Amino acid sequence: MNVEPVRKAPWIILFLGIVCISVSAIFVKEAHINGISSAFYRIFFAILFILPFYIRSKNKNMSYKGICICLLGGMFFAFELVFWNIAVIISNATFPTLIVNLSSIWVSIGAMILFKEKLNHFHWIGNGIAMFGIAVLIGISNIVEMKVDRGFIFSIIASIFLALYVLSVKQVRLKNSTLQVVFFTFLGSVVTLFICCIITESELYGFSSISWVYLLCLGLITQVGGYFLINFSLGYIDSSKVSIFTLVQPILTAIFAVIILNESFAMHHIIGGFLVLIGLFIAIAIKRCPFAPKSIL
Repeated sequence: MNVEPVRKAPWIILFLGIVCISVSAIFVKEAHINGISSAFYRIFFAILFILPFYIRSKNKNMSYKGICICLLGGMFFAFELVFWNIAVIISNATFPTLIVNLSSIWVSIGAMILFKEKLNHFHWIGNGIAMFGIAVLIGISNIVEMKVDRGFIFSIIASIFLALYVLSVKQVRLKNSTLQVVFFTFLGSVVTLFICCIITESELYGFSSISWVYLLCLGLITQVGGYFLINFSLGYIDSSKVSIFTLVQPILTAIFAVIILNESFAMHHIIGGFLVLIGLFIAIAIKRCPFAPKSIL
């Protein structure tokens, strides 16, 4: 029996999962509705899809504390979606997708403070390169003159909320099933987003047919498909390799944005973007280097 296709299958599934999340910015752009509304329906359709599976599951023994932590994590994830959606709408599809990957830097810092996890100097070198890449991406002169685009600011805020989400559910994920964690996280998100829609008077109906199609795609392709395909691949591929491979996402988003949205990029955008990816690659990949200390993240 030829085992090569079997070995490749998890990588193909991982790639399909990354494609699913890479098109999320395209869906947000093409829906042409409020960023808060699109965030709400992204989670709403996703939780409707997984609800029957949760009801039928026999493993419902998550502690009250675990549920509360997941709900809190869901709130953080909701705010990440809101700020990221707005950034995509007011700027472009590619840069917010790239910048939100800086969440790995904030996660590292948070893990060091909260969980006393140690990082070696290679990790900080990678983070430094990534931050320099952001400066090149924005334009150093714009930073000096404090001419920073609102989309960039919202993207940074989104990356911080994404890091808070990851840190909040970090320990809960070790003790409970993926389905349990996902369900209560999504529940916290959908309630938070619904409240945000009410407070901001964001529309929840009256959209065009094509807008509903893109909202369904956000919920089913990006949120459900992307999340579960990537999580499935984690059962067969080392998590550090998955983390590195997911850095392909901004590149795929850029390709889709050029083809579908006719976006274009200046040379400093391309150089800055690759510096960010190289920096994040060093920060993540060094965790598994043979000469790296065993205590690093």
